[in-house]
Amino acid sequence: MNRPRLLLILAALFCALNLAAQNQSLNALRDEIRRAEEEIRATNELLAKTKKDKQVTQNQLKLIQNRIRNRKQIIANLEKQTQVINGDIGTKNDTVHAMQNELTQLRKEYADMVYAAYKNYKLNNFLVFLFASKDFNDATRRISYMRRYNRMRQQKAEQIKSVADSLHVQIGELENRKAELTKVRDTRTQEVSSLGKDEKQYQSSLSEINTKSGKLSSEIRKKQSQINKLQQRIQAIIAEEARKNRATPKSAAQEEYIANLSGRFDQNKGLLPYPVRGGVIVDRYGVHPHATQKGLMVNNKGVNIASGSGAEVRAVFEGDITQIVFVQGLNNTVIIRHGNYLTTYSNLASVNVKTGDKVTLNQVIGRLSNSDDSDDCVLHFEIWKETENLNPEQWLRR
Repeated sequence: MNRPRLLLILAALFCALNLAAQNQSLNALRDEIRRAEEEIRATNELLAKTKKDKQVTQNQLKLIQNRIRNRKQIIANLEKQTQVINGDIGTKNDTVHAMQNELTQLRKEYADMVYAAYKNYKLNNFLVFLFASKDFNDATRRISYMRRYNRMRQQKAEQIKSVADSLHVQIGELENRKAELTKVRDTRTQEVSSLGKDEKQYQSSLSEINTKSGKLSSEIRKKQSQINKLQQRIQAIIAEEARKNRATPKSAAQEEYIANLSGRFDQNKGLLPYPVRGGVIVDRYGVHPHATQKGLMVNNKGVNIASGSGAEVRAVFEGDITQIVFVQGLNNTVIIRHGNYLTTYSNLASVNVKTGDKVTLNQVIGRLSNSDDSDDCVLHFEIWKETENLNPEQWLRR
């Protein structure tokens, strides 16, 4: 095999391996975009349900914020896709150029062989060439040489066809990549336009809220104080649950049950269903600034999930109801134990279970408020591993 041909094969192999890696990267980016688009759709549905509210609510503002965040993620991913596709186009351009050069060289070599055959090995020349043999063995060698020469010419023709076919495929893939790049750029342009509209809507809604900021600010701080008290109470209950769990003697069967349930819960990290269907996270886990109140920091021990009026609240995994607590202003909180893990569900207007009940995956344990005020239709959800507070966003399925 000649050196140019070897280099071409190596280039094609590199291109194939590079394409496989790039496709994996693109697929991951597309999955992230798909999830962000699904969350935007869910957000739009919730916003549509709250349009009958005459005044902008905190929850509506958070939903718009959530949509803006998802659009920014989509735009960032589209920009990454553009970089990946541009890199692939560059690689394919190099491969196509190398193949075109190889094809030109092969065709030249084939033309030279055809011309040489025509010039030196016409029928009469072939006979002269054959009869010029010194003896029978020499004639046999000359016939063998002619056959090998014809085979080489045939192989060269097949080689030309193979390279031409591969070149056709590469050019087709290159055109597909260019079309894909155009589509990604168009989508990005649309998302940037939508982002601009969302940001204008957010500023307009924020201005409306700020016009009544005096009364609202005191209400927000009162609500935040209630939430902080709820979280402290949950934390105290969780600590007491952990203490009792350690202190209570257990049979071998109970130990096995707890270990099995804990293990299965742990294996479902990132796969747990949302406790409310069609819900959207409007307050994320951890310490962050309040959505509208400057200077007010929020330390969220879980996530707040907005949903529709009267939405069903479901257990994210099988387990045992250990506590049901009522907090003024924040309705009911249900705590479910899953072996060494616990999940808490707060702001339930009604509860369908009682302490000691065993629940199954997706079993309805209560409902959110039927209030027309969208701020009331928010579930506060936490996950604990005994006394260790965990980020629910890392456990819920996206």
